[in-house]
Amino acid sequence: MRDPRCGGMVVALLAGACVAASAQDSPFNVRGLGVPGRFESVRARATGGAFAAFDQLSVLSDVAVVDVTSLTATAVGVASFLTDDLNGVRGSRRTGRFPLFQVSGPLWHGVVLAGGFTTYLDRSYRVVIKDTITLGGSGQAVTDNLSSDGGVTDIRVVAAKRVGRIAFGAGVHLLTGSARVLAQRLFSDTSAYRSVTQTDEIAFTGMGGSASAMVNVARGLAVTVYGRSDTRLTSQVRTATVAVNDLPITIGGAVRWQPAPEAGFAAAVTRRSWSSAADSGAFNTTSWSAGAQLGSGGRPFRFGVRGGDLPFGPRRAPREFAVAAGTGLTLAGGRGVIDLTLERLRRTGGGLTETGWSVLFGLTVRP
Repeated sequence: MRDPRCGGMVVALLAGACVAASAQDSPFNVRGLGVPGRFESVRARATGGAFAAFDQLSVLSDVAVVDVTSLTATAVGVASFLTDDLNGVRGSRRTGRFPLFQVSGPLWHGVVLAGGFTTYLDRSYRVVIKDTITLGGSGQAVTDNLSSDGGVTDIRVVAAKRVGRIAFGAGVHLLTGSARVLAQRLFSDTSAYRSVTQTDEIAFTGMGGSASAMVNVARGLAVTVYGRSDTRLTSQVRTATVAVNDLPITIGGAVRWQPAPEAGFAAAVTRRSWSSAADSGAFNTTSWSAGAQLGSGGRPFRFGVRGGDLPFGPRRAPREFAVAAGTGLTLAGGRGVIDLTLERLRRTGGGLTETGWSVLFGLTVRP
């Protein structure tokens, strides 16, 4: 539940930013706890995330690393070019992120260990609100600048092992991170009124655990189920707790069909209980994805679609839909892999429409 002890300007930031006139980062990050990150590598993202539960480089399911045969490190970079339309008011922006890094490798007796980090919640935005308020019996034009830079990072350590046709995985998660928030009010009549500014840094902490299993049902056919339970996200300002929010339970499943080495198809669905995360304006979410990978060797072609809900909105859960495609290039006999993905995204909710393109770059090294 939320603690009401936040400063007045910060509360105004969270409550009022939904009527922003312009934005530097996603306006959907303003409400609630932000926008959940995507636990997918670049090659899995090209399939809409459909292969993420089976992908050694993704962090959606712990069991996926079970097929890692040598020390492997992977990193992801994302550049997005987006346009927001809020009831006819438009704004464009560019963002850059490095949302995922992981190192994995075999240990002993078939056990594979992996560790790294990924974005759990994105809390970055900058919005501008222009309004007129009444002071001293007359109207005064004001401009409110509201911003947050940061988010919550998921640091994880997982292990997986195969026993015959079944593989198991489990992991522990440390949630950490911070966001620098600013709330500023500027008056058009600078001779009579001074500007007011408040800045703070909010630190986040939490814990979680996860488990998953993968079964090779038949030749070329595999099924993965996964679950995760996170505790509570504690928000602190100058060591004082200002909010404690329950975090969701996640359950999901995926199926992969590989009829030939050069052709693979997959689909996945995930359910998260976000409605417990806030006093109001939070919704349980369901997301789905379907995709394919064609071709073998060093230059495959991947494509896919995904859709689903975002957890925080004014009256109902915002919706998102994306299509993606990508390829990869294998170098040095498999010791280096470069993956590229292009994604088209559309989000809608609360009178806001967000559209744009994301270019994803992935680098994998096996020394």
